[in-house]
Amino acid sequence: MWNPLHFAQRRRRSDADFSEEIAALLRRAARRLVRAPVFALTAVLTLALGIGATTAVFSLVDGVLLRPLPFAHPAQLVDLSHTIQLTGVSHIDQSDATYLYYKRANHVFASVGAYRVAAVNVSATGAAAGDQARAERIDAARASASVFATLGVAPLEGRVFRDDEDLPGARPVVILSERLWKTHYASDPHILGRTLLIDGVPHDVVGIMPARFTFPDDDTQLWLPIGIDPAATRSAAFDFRAVARLRPGATARMAAAELDKLLPQVPVAFPGRLTVNAIAVTHMHPVVRALRDTMVGSVSRTLWVVFGAAAFLLLIACANVANLFLVRAEARQHDLTVRRALGAGRAAIVAEFFSEALVLAVLGGVVGVALASAVLGALRAMPSGVAIPRLDGVGIDGAVLAVAAGVTLLTALVMSVVPALRSYGAQVATVLGQTTRGATAGRSRHRARRAFVVVQMALALVLVTGAGLMARTFQSLRSVMPGFDAERAYTFRVALPPATYPTPSATVAFVTHALDELSAIPGVQAAGVITKLPLDAEARYDTAVFVEDKPLAKGQMPNIHQVAYASPDALRALGVPIIAGHTFEQPDPSRARLEVVVTHALAKRYWPAGDAVGRRLRLAPKGPLFTVVGVTGDIRGTGLDEPPDETVFLPLVTAPGDAKADGGVSDARFAPRLLAFVVQSASATHDVTVPVERTLRAIAPDVPVYAVRSMREVLARSTARTSFTMALLEIASLAALLIGAVGLYGVVSYMVSLRARDMAVRIALGAQPASLRRQVLTQAVAVAAVGIAIGLAASVVVTRFLAALLFGVTPDDPVTLAGAVALMTIVAVAASWFPARRAAEVDPAVVLRAE
Repeated sequence: MWNPLHFAQRRRRSDADFSEEIAALLRRAARRLVRAPVFALTAVLTLALGIGATTAVFSLVDGVLLRPLPFAHPAQLVDLSHTIQLTGVSHIDQSDATYLYYKRANHVFASVGAYRVAAVNVSATGAAAGDQARAERIDAARASASVFATLGVAPLEGRVFRDDEDLPGARPVVILSERLWKTHYASDPHILGRTLLIDGVPHDVVGIMPARFTFPDDDTQLWLPIGIDPAATRSAAFDFRAVARLRPGATARMAAAELDKLLPQVPVAFPGRLTVNAIAVTHMHPVVRALRDTMVGSVSRTLWVVFGAAAFLLLIACANVANLFLVRAEARQHDLTVRRALGAGRAAIVAEFFSEALVLAVLGGVVGVALASAVLGALRAMPSGVAIPRLDGVGIDGAVLAVAAGVTLLTALVMSVVPALRSYGAQVATVLGQTTRGATAGRSRHRARRAFVVVQMALALVLVTGAGLMARTFQSLRSVMPGFDAERAYTFRVALPPATYPTPSATVAFVTHALDELSAIPGVQAAGVITKLPLDAEARYDTAVFVEDKPLAKGQMPNIHQVAYASPDALRALGVPIIAGHTFEQPDPSRARLEVVVTHALAKRYWPAGDAVGRRLRLAPKGPLFTVVGVTGDIRGTGLDEPPDETVFLPLVTAPGDAKADGGVSDARFAPRLLAFVVQSASATHDVTVPVERTLRAIAPDVPVYAVRSMREVLARSTARTSFTMALLEIASLAALLIGAVGLYGVVSYMVSLRARDMAVRIALGAQPASLRRQVLTQAVAVAAVGIAIGLAASVVVTRFLAALLFGVTPDDPVTLAGAVALMTIVAVAASWFPARRAAEVDPAVVLRAE
């Protein structure tokens, strides 16, 4: 009769026996590896490199691209924007009018919120000391109350904004991030209700958001009400961004279709400069895309490229170690065959190889995870020029460890299966009856090793080609003239609070005083202020430009161009040349300046004959006419890989108001408060940032000075992502070259050792050493050539995924491909040379005596 208790006991004994057998198998594998330390160390380090690279990059891909956003039901969250066909702009966000109407009239969204990125001056009060601290520039966001409900994240402490706090005139309130609460207020439990001075205006703290709430980006540390007034909208000023939550069952395609129907109704609901004709002429259409795609941005392609490179490196490492296993299996063939003759089955042979591979893979995996952790730490500590979003949440967690464990097991399987099957497949009688001569005969036994070398060389060539393309892209970017002197110019920003500097006269008085003091610093040759620095996205402002002698046809829309405000010496301090006319006169707080300086790119668009000076333009349909007094050289304002900016430079004090009925100009004057100071030092080695910052802080202690850097840093940041990708691909390609060279060297060396007797006989019969050396080299290079040919074909296909990252070079660039092939050929010859020379130096007497 079946006894379940007896069966369970027998099952437990069976499980225990199996576990003990596995443990014994691993112990024997470890002892064998200890007796072969060079083989074990080489394998572990090779695998650690491949597993570590794959684990580190997967951590980035998982944390940045794959992991859901830290919001409720993130798949329902979408970003709302528009495409537009207009010279100077192809993508715009939301105006207050489009946001309000979409929110009110749609049927596909459960909720819609508006926000915009900002930065503010915060006068923090120390929780412990209670004394007033110096004002600090803090990254912030202005958000509607509906943003928090849309994202579905509750505050850690306190509350979020109320709807009435969104309106102008409401009592100012602020919500802090947990990070700001901890770093600036020592996690003060009584922070709620306290008053902070933000841009000179008191704000009550009403809430604290949890650490996982990083919206709209990782740098945001506080949130302020957005302050949209439905009664005074600016329908053509697309200054806001919008996030929405889809209703259950709704899709982004459905939402885009509905907004496309709603958009022509916006001018009716909110009359203004946005008209039905403007929407039609510019082919304006709503765009609805996943919020995750918006937050990740363009870094996804870079990460996938680097992940592919890491995967290639892991495959090369596996092929290399599998080759070592094949050599090791050849040396143990006689012993394994004896075991088979005594009754060992296929499973026992496979288990023996797999146990060794598993021990090596686990050790390589442990070292690789440690390397990955170090790499991620270095990435988090590097400068923010690469701008990898969500990087703070990237790390070695359970999911990453699970993937690393899976990669380790797969690696062990790949390394062991081919040697095990080849060893088991050998005929017992043949192996036991082999002499040394028999062991050297036949080429079939070398095919697997050669195949692994071919794989290594092919994959290495793909990586080398990718690194070469990125290197050429980087070189092309470095050869682009930025339009300014990056060697001697230094910059720093200030934001003047409106409460302290309410009028243009107050702003200009501060600027004039600051420039006088900065110009007096020893080593400063020029000083100025500007609102928009080259190659810097902060404070970018675009507007329509109406050229007096280029009237628009009926229904035609004006072109959109970038506008920047500058002091007379700002362009000189930046080293921007004036190629026609002159720059501005000194600012006069008592009157507005109706003159502009334009870049060569803009002048060439409207006045290709080169007669831009003296021409006039408007920045509003009925605004005052500004006279062009100078033309600068081309300036790269957006990126080195983008065309030169078509920019209009305005003096610090301007008259942006509409023209009077009598043809005069209104008294409205404007002076910007968000300014970038620029100073030019006497030489590239003379750093003036310290005395400049000290001088400015002495002038206005309540105004924070931030973004202090040289224009060399600004230039470097513009190529940061390219240099980051290039550096990672170069590291991967160098490692692949090294591993591939070691693999080829090992195969050729082993082939030479197997043919030692044959070569000794040939030398004894009169063969020339040079002939033997040439023969070995030819055979080795022929194996490498097959891999290079396959890799060349693969490179033409694979490198097309780099197309969006390239500049000045195509994915199938013949120079890069030829260079990669030449480099691989040199590596193959170098790796084969030493074994070939050793083959030619065989001593026939010694070899034949041993035989």
